[in-house]
Amino acid sequence: MTSYEDLRNHVVATQGLYLTTMDELKLAHGAAKLGVNIRAGISDQLKSYGLGHLPAELPSYQWEEVRLYQLGTPLGNVIRAVIEPSEPGDQILMQVVDSDAQQVLAQIRELVCG
Repeated sequence: MTSYEDLRNHVVATQGLYLTTMDELKLAHGAAKLGVNIRAGISDQLKSYGLGHLPAELPSYQWEEVRLYQLGTPLGNVIRAVIEPSEPGDQILMQVVDSDAQQVLAQIRELVCG
């Protein structure tokens, strides 16, 4: 059975971005269904392990894909800047553009926006 520790290890092993399903997250949480409270609990548990997720609102169907990433990393900071716009976030995005990483930004937008 997958645990939250396993999920964190997968994220680290995949260079900071891990593709999973809601089914795997449901199993890690020890839940039978994916009701609104369970999804909120999963989100909180992921955060306690230093993980964020995309989409920002976890899906309610078990086979839907979710991308997990490490909070506080350069990738995590860029994702946060995109989904939670702010002046500091704008500066992070401009740094990405200034470092000729427009391709990375486009990929993150694709992940966030679908």
